[in-house]
Amino acid sequence: MNLSTQQFIRYGVSGILAAVVVAGAVYLLDRGQTANPATTADENPPSAATPAATSTANPDEPAVPSTAQTEQVARLLGDARRLAADGKFAEANAALDKADAVMPGSDDTAAARREIIAMSTPQGQLATQLDRARGAIAQDDAAAANKALAEAEKLNPEAPEIAQLRQALQTAQQKETHRNSRIVELLTTMREAIARHDFAAADGALNEAARIDVRDPAIDQARTELARAHDADRKNKAER
Repeated sequence: MNLSTQQFIRYGVSGILAAVVVAGAVYLLDRGQTANPATTADENPPSAATPAATSTANPDEPAVPSTAQTEQVARLLGDARRLAADGKFAEANAALDKADAVMPGSDDTAAARREIIAMSTPQGQLATQLDRARGAIAQDDAAAANKALAEAEKLNPEAPEIAQLRQALQTAQQKETHRNSRIVELLTTMREAIARHDFAAADGALNEAARIDVRDPAIDQARTELARAHDADRKNKAER
């Protein structure tokens, strides 16, 4: 075999080996990509701007009311209850409708509507008048108590609470009469003490009268009288 033939054989073997190496590398690369198909996807995550990543609010969730809406509904519900207590049920329902328009589906409005429906029944109206009479008696307001009891009698004259409240009103009036008499007596004592220049006794009588009922208009008048008497006494002493 000559030199040229030996070189040809050597170069041929080298070419074959190179082709085998390249083919093996391509085969291994294909196997790696097939075994890890998620690698490419993991390296290129979807953009946050794509529809799949965009989060939207749930349309089924109720809107959160604003502070102004909450306060407006509270005022309307208060108006509705006051109107119903006065027997103005049509106006009360109109206020409830306005509250529903401001905040649809409100539990507070629904509860107020049930309450006012109950108040509109004869039993509910009777209960309202009886409660009004009790409050008036507690406040020593005989006129308001008598008015509420008269309305209650129109609704159900046989209601036992009416007789009980009339008795309570009578007892309260008797106590008021005694209280007023005692205040008159003490203020008379005060004026007698002023006349004899016993201002300590006058002050004591006025203070005792005020403890009985400080809201009595006669107390204010007597306090003014006593203050003037004190001023006149001090002036007389200063001139001596």
